[in-house]
Amino acid sequence: MNDVLRKMVEDYIHNRMPEYIQTLYDVITIPSPTGEEEKKAQWILEQLEAMGAKGAYRDAAGNVIYPHCLEGAERFPLYTAHMDTVFAGVEKIMPEIDGHTLKAPSCGDNSSDVAALLFLIRIMLTLKLRTPAVFAFNVGEEGLGNLKGSRALTDAFGERLSYFMAVDGNNDRFVDLAVGSRRYAVHVVTAGGHSYAAFGAANAINEAAGIIRDFYSLQVPQDPRTTYNVGTIQGGTTINSIAADVEFTVDMRSVSHSELEKLDQAFQTILKAHTTDKVQVETLLLGERPCSEGVQHHEIYDRITRIRKREGLKTEFSASSTDANIPLGRDIPAIAFGVCKGKGAHTLQEELDMTSLEPGLKQLAAFIWNL
Repeated sequence: MNDVLRKMVEDYIHNRMPEYIQTLYDVITIPSPTGEEEKKAQWILEQLEAMGAKGAYRDAAGNVIYPHCLEGAERFPLYTAHMDTVFAGVEKIMPEIDGHTLKAPSCGDNSSDVAALLFLIRIMLTLKLRTPAVFAFNVGEEGLGNLKGSRALTDAFGERLSYFMAVDGNNDRFVDLAVGSRRYAVHVVTAGGHSYAAFGAANAINEAAGIIRDFYSLQVPQDPRTTYNVGTIQGGTTINSIAADVEFTVDMRSVSHSELEKLDQAFQTILKAHTTDKVQVETLLLGERPCSEGVQHHEIYDRITRIRKREGLKTEFSASSTDANIPLGRDIPAIAFGVCKGKGAHTLQEELDMTSLEPGLKQLAAFIWNL
């Protein structure tokens, strides 16, 4: 039966690729930076309603959710593709096709996967497949979205989930381990003053530089991989003023919760050492993503390995920071992979290989319906 169904699904994908490409084009052209996903969410909801996805709705977080055949199901999987992009301020996006290459900001991350989930829902409804599942299009995966959508989905369905899949990333990279993170804004404040008249007074730029210097002297393990970064810095007023305030942002990551805690504690110690009666140091937690302490053995990892082996392909698992962090941090089996191969993600020069889309769609379909 699976062989027959697999052929039906694969034939549908092959014969309707122009329909998928049109959906992908439509998704790309609706800007949706993190925190501004409203227009794309409404468009997706309209597409679901038009194809007969009864019961589709938006939750309080802004996610678009379609529960499919859950009546009587004790447990079920959840598949979600994030709607948001990193391209704030980009008001018009027009994809370009050059041979087998499609070029557009967000084309791969994550428009190709949003379009894929919509396309596979259409297949499911057309072929009347009644496998219980929740399909979702979530907000807040990128940047400072802090996995808002994934948190809301896991809160709503977590206890009933057999597993969680984030449809995100390339079709040959499989994430089964969560890279956790802590992100801070650090604000350094001093009295400041005139560069000549108040020479010698504490300078917020110098104090911030000292904190950063000490931060970058910290030693972190390569295994489990642990990293840190100061991503932005701003402050001061004029060239002839002693800077009275500086703010910089810090990103710390690790696949190990314990190592992330050690790094955070070391960072906090540095901040305290630089705090005096003349130098105030304030921090704001901008975001936190949980780790998973180890790969959970689960049928879904065997499933994707089997599907790819049938095609003569190897399967490599890796760690990353995705919407799957939230379920993995709560001991819910999870995986993340997408439908395309591409490059230049998070840049205006992003592109994808269009020849990778059909195999990617077939692989995702085989995974969802265990074909």
